[in-house]
Amino acid sequence: MAGAHLDSVLAGPGINDNGSGSASILEVAEQLAHVKLQNTVRFAWWGAEESGLVGSTNYVNGLSQAQKDRIALYLNFDMVGSPNYIFMTQDADQSSFTPPVGVNVPDGSIEIEDLFESFYTLRGEPYDDAAFDGRSDYQAFIVNDIPAGGLFTGAEVQKTAEQQSIWGGTVGAQFDPCYHAACDTFANNNNHALATNADLIGFAMLTYAYSTQSVNGVPGKTVPGSFTIP
Repeated sequence: MAGAHLDSVLAGPGINDNGSGSASILEVAEQLAHVKLQNTVRFAWWGAEESGLVGSTNYVNGLSQAQKDRIALYLNFDMVGSPNYIFMTQDADQSSFTPPVGVNVPDGSIEIEDLFESFYTLRGEPYDDAAFDGRSDYQAFIVNDIPAGGLFTGAEVQKTAEQQSIWGGTVGAQFDPCYHAACDTFANNNNHALATNADLIGFAMLTYAYSTQSVNGVPGKTVPGSFTIP
């Protein structure tokens, strides 16, 4: 399952936060519609994330335990095209961040992080970690012990000189200078970040649509072709 929140804050239209994630999974869903898949794939566009993860929490809480057990993993895409971006994946293996007290990191989440990092490696894109802190719509899933992961290109934090030397951009400016502001319009994105992450979302969804074995041990099928994940 993959999801992205469709709402924005009242201050602005929210084209990066989170039109970027919502549009990316819509495009991937349209492309996957033409492919015969091994596993059922579900996409969600959440409401009221900015009001406290309301939509995703209500959705998960409304599932029976049997329905929750059918969800092999959940992928969350919240802000994937920030103008002053760096590429980040949720830090399930805790190599950079210790999760806050009470935040659960379900088994299988590390393997999701590994898959994301493999794609960046394939593309020759540097990447870093984002805290696995439950601050977006994956929170309701990890509370219910469903493996999860996600991508993030940054929000209100300012870019350092070291990060600028790796990803380019502007030192001292926020990753998203229009975060939660009226200027979060169609001009507020980085096309390279958005295109790369949209490809990664498609890569991950196609991989898990054929097999979730790396995450939960359930055998599936190999993605057609001679491709090898690095």
